[in-house]
Amino acid sequence: MTLSPRRKRLLSLTATASGAALLLSGCGALNQGGNSSNKLSVWHQFTESTDGDIDGMSWTIKEFNEAHPDMKFENRTIANDEANTVIRTGLSGDNPPTVLQYEGYKQTEDYAESGALLDITDWWEENKQHFAAGESQAAKDACEWDGKMWCIPWNVDTSQQLYVNPALVEEHDLVMPETIDQLKENAAKLEGTGVAPVSLYAGDGWPAAHWWFLLTIQRCGIDTILAAAAQDGAAWDDECFLQSATDLYELGEAGVFPEGVAGSDYNSMMQLYLSGDAAFMNTGSWFNSTLTDTPPGDFEPEAMPFPQVDPENPSNQILGGFTNVFAVPANSGNTEAGLEFLTWMSNPENGAGKAFARGGLINMLNGSDEEMEQPVKAAYETVAAAVGEAGNNVIAYFENLVPPAVGEDQMYNGSASLAANTMQPEEFVKNLQTAAAAAVGQ
Repeated sequence: MTLSPRRKRLLSLTATASGAALLLSGCGALNQGGNSSNKLSVWHQFTESTDGDIDGMSWTIKEFNEAHPDMKFENRTIANDEANTVIRTGLSGDNPPTVLQYEGYKQTEDYAESGALLDITDWWEENKQHFAAGESQAAKDACEWDGKMWCIPWNVDTSQQLYVNPALVEEHDLVMPETIDQLKENAAKLEGTGVAPVSLYAGDGWPAAHWWFLLTIQRCGIDTILAAAAQDGAAWDDECFLQSATDLYELGEAGVFPEGVAGSDYNSMMQLYLSGDAAFMNTGSWFNSTLTDTPPGDFEPEAMPFPQVDPENPSNQILGGFTNVFAVPANSGNTEAGLEFLTWMSNPENGAGKAFARGGLINMLNGSDEEMEQPVKAAYETVAAAVGEAGNNVIAYFENLVPPAVGEDQMYNGSASLAANTMQPEEFVKNLQTAAAAAVGQ
């Protein structure tokens, strides 16, 4: 399977790729030997800030090397569009990294099942107290497979917010939309002004899919979504999924999104908001790092919770998860050094978590929130509250739950068509369920 770029972090953070990575894709089984003479290295997808500040990953590697003069880890950044190929090839070859950052969930399952990752269950039991969400289901969802832990949950992303341009809200007497109906009311007020109610360009697929994900969480609930993803006890054409597709279609019909919503990409979506031409924008908390590096000059961005479909029965479940996890490849020949690196970076006293937090990321190591500024702090508090409650209240981005033919094809492309009103909701859920059933051989 191939991976498609999604949720691109610009400037200070590059996006992790979506979907599952199969290690056995015409390349044969993994090389399990390794080579202890391999250089120590960390492979990751973080890039340095454009203003010259050292990013959290570079800071962590630099500080670790200074504290361990007998070890010297090399710092390798992998570009978003190369991540799938580079990681798969590296794990299958003679020179895998000593430490690997990737996106968890289905990738954890695929990498662990193929023998690519070191079982760190015992290490995790000794160190999980350092993590704010160490006992949460969200951490297990990202890093557990076959009853064992294979990675550490590091940074969280959530899309449970609208970014706001307060100047436009005041100028046009808009309401801060607590409901999706209020989004439509704002669209009516802005008609003919040249200001977009909500910046959304869905040429990449996933920006519109996030709207459907968020609406679906409220309409269906996490347990039903997981059942549909597994094709066990629920189907994607059930009534609640149809209703959330209808919600998205009707938002597009009401003029909430700009003209040409399906045609342009995430860069254009960001620029429409940053240029002051859109009152609101939904995207993930990774956008905070963009705001840290390149804040708009004409307004001070704010963030608010994503609107509710039923304010009388609000949902406390959120979309997000550990989009940055770290693991030790099993066949590097340097697994002890890899574990030493994880141990050092996971000790809150050493400051690695705070270094990531200073860059605008939601790091879940204890104490990292002390370095967070708004709106990062608000997003952290939303995530912390959700993982701290009983039950399963955090769900990963849906494409991490299903094969690419279901997520990246049907969910991405279909959601973009819903927002643009070029596909009917009934057709969307029908196509989605057909692809899901085919993927499991039904």
